[in-house]
Amino acid sequence: MPSLPTVLRFGDHCVRFVTPDMVVVEFKPDIVIEDVIAITDVLQTVKEQEGRLFTLADLSAVTTVPRRVRILGPRVVPAYDALAFVSANFALRVVAEMVMRATKVLSPKLSFPYAFFDDHATALPWLHAQRRAFEATHAAAHPR
Repeated sequence: MPSLPTVLRFGDHCVRFVTPDMVVVEFKPDIVIEDVIAITDVLQTVKEQEGRLFTLADLSAVTTVPRRVRILGPRVVPAYDALAFVSANFALRVVAEMVMRATKVLSPKLSFPYAFFDDHATALPWLHAQRRAFEATHAAAHPR
């Protein structure tokens, strides 16, 4: 399968690849479910191609999440291996926590580490640490 471009745009939102399995998604204020589904499709493709997916969701420009996205969100969450939420205001943190809990209830196999951060500078090292832990776990489970 051909590799994905380094940067993809969905509406005003941007998906940027740090590495083939590490993605930064920058959400802008106007969030519509069609964009969320399109972004999720790309992330699912990454997961299928790379076998792992580490994502930073930058919510700094988001002030609210439309009801339709909140309702359908848990049904379209890809199988992340770790997810860092960056710059989410209090209300968004509550919504994100709600979506994460709903996802765990609706799809128990989609349980993965996630955390909230104030900026990229603290989120990226956490994601890299999650990636190293993933690699160590899978190397121990599948020795050569």
